[in-house]
Amino acid sequence: MFEAVRVAPMGTSTLSRMAATASDYGFSGIIVRNLPSDLPNSNLQTISDTFDIEIFSGIELSEKNQSTLSGHIGGNRNKTPLLCIRGGETSLNLFASKQKNLDVLCHPLGTQKNISHVMVKEAKKNNVRIEINFSGILRESGKNRIKYLNRLRKQWNIVSAFNAPFVVSSDPSSHLELRSPRELIAVGGLIGMGPEDVEKGLLEWGTTISRNLDNLSGKYADIGVTRGKYGDSN
Repeated sequence: MFEAVRVAPMGTSTLSRMAATASDYGFSGIIVRNLPSDLPNSNLQTISDTFDIEIFSGIELSEKNQSTLSGHIGGNRNKTPLLCIRGGETSLNLFASKQKNLDVLCHPLGTQKNISHVMVKEAKKNNVRIEINFSGILRESGKNRIKYLNRLRKQWNIVSAFNAPFVVSSDPSSHLELRSPRELIAVGGLIGMGPEDVEKGLLEWGTTISRNLDNLSGKYADIGVTRGKYGDSN
């Protein structure tokens, strides 16, 4: 199973520290999803060998202007095995869901109470994975945590009702924010996800990488390190 992480300079932990912790927690791989301007300057092969974990360098786009985003999607698609957009607004989410060259719509809730049925249908049509992001449950407290939990439960109900593609993440920017697959399964239960649902969402990161690497052959040194057949997505 895989986790998508942010590392220095965008996050607070180095790639090595994040990889070490993820390996200890039982993940077979991690995917860095920094901004294009903040990609880590690290030797992926050395870190992968040291901690026996697959590592891939993905990209998360965070612009709000849709014309700008369209250009960045086209410009980065063939440079990375994982291309994401950070959503959170209705129009931005809908735009992202229509992009056939996009892999994941991250943070779709933002400050919204729920996501739209129209967006979920478009995401399914175009095979854009919708992120089920556990960060608010894990890092908020009190009323804010309860509100986020209820919103995420509604999101999961819509995603599952339409059988839309999805990924699961704790969205860590520090190794201290990483959670093991077992812990994430427990969190998923709070919003109505079964253990198999959470596992599927964690495996989907690896499945996406596997598919995209076939279209990026010859560039492994730049975008990631595989151990076996893409870790068999375990």
